[in-house]
Amino acid sequence: MKRRFCDTALGQLHCVEAGAGEGPPLLLIHQTPRSIDEYAEVLPILAAHHRVIAVDTPGYGASDPVPAQPEISDYAAALTAVLDELDIAKAIVVGHHTGALIAVEMAAASPERVDRLVLSGPIYMDAQARARLRPLFEQWRIQGDGSHLNRKWDALHAWLPRPDLVQRFVVDIFRAGETSEQGHLASANYRMEDRLPMVRCPGLLIFGTRDVFAPTEQAAPFRHALRPCREATLDTGIFPANEAPDDFAKVLLDYVGSAP
Repeated sequence: MKRRFCDTALGQLHCVEAGAGEGPPLLLIHQTPRSIDEYAEVLPILAAHHRVIAVDTPGYGASDPVPAQPEISDYAAALTAVLDELDIAKAIVVGHHTGALIAVEMAAASPERVDRLVLSGPIYMDAQARARLRPLFEQWRIQGDGSHLNRKWDALHAWLPRPDLVQRFVVDIFRAGETSEQGHLASANYRMEDRLPMVRCPGLLIFGTRDVFAPTEQAAPFRHALRPCREATLDTGIFPANEAPDDFAKVLLDYVGSAP
């Protein structure tokens, strides 16, 4: 497993690369406000069969902070710059939640660079979704009594009652600091209804049975855009790659190991 930094318009991005194999490599994009750690359990399984690159998106993990608020298009351009620096002509782009939005934008803006999309927990960000989710994206601030630490722990523990995973998640949040909501704020501005129709590639949709943010009822626009489109459902919440890494990896490998 190799670590490196790639130059982009949003600063240097931290990447981890592992595995080898013929065909387009897998590019893994995490959700906000996580990091490469979202794929820590999955990456070694995938790398046994494919070349895999996981990236800390701008402002997260070990990537450079971003002073000004980026848009999803800025994140997508930065990830495409990573492909340029790694001399990758085309990739299978895998994204979860915010990462799925970035993956869609990469396919819309640079279709020649995306072989296939794997959208995990895809959220269709139209006007209704933007209005519903934008109030949830409030940036926390450091409190003198440290109460912000407990609030984040309690909130995440309510989503996933596994202290070992909650510990990893809060580390990502506090490493990103008081700009940890940048990815969510960019998502709340993203006009997917304008961009998704521009996608012209096959894809796989992965849904979690307890992921309240990405219900299968909103999947119709993705099914229409991704031709052909496959679907899989896992018994997980909003952190499938950490909650059920073997199942997540199997679904992904079953898909990328076959023709579109």
